[in-house]
Amino acid sequence: MNVKELIKNKGLGYWLSCGAALLALVTAIIVFATSGTALPNTASNGWVIGLVLLIGVAVQVVVTFLPLRFASVISVLCYTLAFGVVANKIPTAVADYFNKVAYTGGSFEMCMFYAVAVFAVALIALVSCFFAQTKDGKTII
Repeated sequence: MNVKELIKNKGLGYWLSCGAALLALVTAIIVFATSGTALPNTASNGWVIGLVLLIGVAVQVVVTFLPLRFASVISVLCYTLAFGVVANKIPTAVADYFNKVAYTGGSFEMCMFYAVAVFAVALIALVSCFFAQTKDGKTII
């Protein structure tokens, strides 16, 4: 099977997953570039957010060539884990913002961007689970 036939056979679920993976890739790049200053001082290892997002992107690349019936579930797990990491790292920045103090550093706006972007990625990947990954319905597993 050549690449043209492979792409032509992809269903709506696959394309939603690709959109989520593209958004995850862009978000991971932004996280790698800004996590040092955007996250509070109490949040070490901000790169973990980007790493988990990139794992989800890698899963999507593999699924492009190995059509698996429930592959979107693996992506949802990766992106949900990334959201959990974000939710674990930003509470002090949120508390500082609402208490009107600048105790722990970080950027509330960037922390909210991380949370909203990763949540959107996870939500799009979750929605993709409810649509067919291939048009002909043939999958490896």
